[in-house]
Amino acid sequence: MSRSRRRKRLPTEPVAATIESLNHDGRGVTHIDGKAVFIHGALPEEEVLFTYTKKTRKFDEGQVTEVIKPSPERVEPECPHFGICGGCSLQHQDIKAQLRHKQQILMDALKHIGKVEPAEIIPPLELDDHWGYRRKARIGVKYVAKKEKVLVGFRERGSSFIADLSSCKVLHPKVGELITPLSELIEGFSIRDKVPQIEMAMGDETCVLIFRILESLSEDDQAKLNHFGQQHDIHIYLQEGGPDTVRPLSG
Repeated sequence: MSRSRRRKRLPTEPVAATIESLNHDGRGVTHIDGKAVFIHGALPEEEVLFTYTKKTRKFDEGQVTEVIKPSPERVEPECPHFGICGGCSLQHQDIKAQLRHKQQILMDALKHIGKVEPAEIIPPLELDDHWGYRRKARIGVKYVAKKEKVLVGFRERGSSFIADLSSCKVLHPKVGELITPLSELIEGFSIRDKVPQIEMAMGDETCVLIFRILESLSEDDQAKLNHFGQQHDIHIYLQEGGPDTVRPLSG
C-alpha cells in the first residue's frame, strides 16, 4: 500500500486530549482507547486539540492544533524557527521544567537500563543565560539549486530537508550567530554542492569547525575558508573521508 493511501486514512478532525507526561524526546503523552499517542507541542497536564500525523499498530503520533488549557510551565518560544527546525523540541517549556524533565530521563535510564539508583541527587547546574548552551553539534549543509542558496542548520522536524535558518539560539553564539555568514561562505565555493555537513566543537575559548567535503577545495575556496577562520577566530579543519581523514586547513 502506498504512503499516500495510508495518509488518507488518518482522521482529519481535531481530537481532544489531556496530556499525562512527556516522553524522552519532549512529546506529550496521552492514551486514547488504551493506545499511546505522542503529541508534538504538548506539555503535561494540558488539555489540547491535536490532529493525527501518523498511526501505527503500537502507537500513534500527532501535532497540537490548539491549547485549550495551558500548563503553567508553558512559555513563548524565543526562536522564530521553533516548530519547523528539529534542533530542539522544548522551547515552549520553562527552562527549570526542562531541567527537571532531563534529570528524570537520566534517573529513568540509570534505573531501568543501568539497574542502579543514586544514593544522592545534587541539583542540576543552571547557567545565567540558558541560550547558547550547545557546544558540540553536527550541522547539515545543502545547496538548493531552485533557491540558488546554501542552507546551513539542523534538519526540519520529521524531515530530511535542512531548515532555512538565519541563526540558532541553542548553539554557542560563536557559531549560532554565524549561520548566515557560513551559508554565504559556502555559496562562494566552487564545490558549494559538495559540502554536506559541518561539525562544531566549542571549548572554553577555542572553537573548531570541521567541514566535510566530497571533492577537493580549489585554491580560491581554501583562501576564502582561511580568511573566514581568521576573521571569526575559528580553527578550520577539513574531512574528505572517514574520521581518520580529518586535518587542519593549514598549519
